[in-house]
Amino acid sequence: MSEYDPLLPLSDAPISDDLERVQARFAAASRPYLSSPWSWLAWALILPAAALATPMAFAIGEAPAVLLLWSGAILLGGALEMAAYVRRSRGGATPLASWALRAQGNLSLMVTALSALLVWQGLPWALPGLWLLLLGHSLYLMGGLAFPPFRGCGLLYQAAGLLALWPRSRPLLVFAAATAAGNLWIAVSVWRESRSRSGDR
Repeated sequence: MSEYDPLLPLSDAPISDDLERVQARFAAASRPYLSSPWSWLAWALILPAAALATPMAFAIGEAPAVLLLWSGAILLGGALEMAAYVRRSRGGATPLASWALRAQGNLSLMVTALSALLVWQGLPWALPGLWLLLLGHSLYLMGGLAFPPFRGCGLLYQAAGLLALWPRSRPLLVFAAATAAGNLWIAVSVWRESRSRSGDR
């Protein structure tokens, strides 16, 4: 036996349904977040609006004004998302949902540190691309386990992140367009899923 044997099973080995069980558990843990499209529609407005308002905020108060703008945008969107979660959840968060939130929080802290490094090095133009790549990776990898449309949104964000890092692109416009399209796509997908579940009852 080598360390590669579990990754390369024999062709006559029984097929495992581990992935299906994981997807079912992720779907159950994320159901309160995916029961209403309104929080996703809110993000589709808040994130692009903050991106487009960033140059104006910088002209008014430079870096502190930009930090205040984005802090307010994230707090507003988070409050709307949490309100939807509390209204729809039953019995509190599952252990899997709590683990996913901790993992997301840890990843966000690391990217926040990288963001501070980019600002310190005089490269703030790369921030939209960095955050799009982070969001895209997270949505594709973890979100896709819970809700298949997240995979498409994640790929969109990753492609937009690479485009935003292109020297001649306009990163804030790319960020605004990608977050508007991605969150609108998730909102529509959640709405369709909720209608499908209602029709099955």
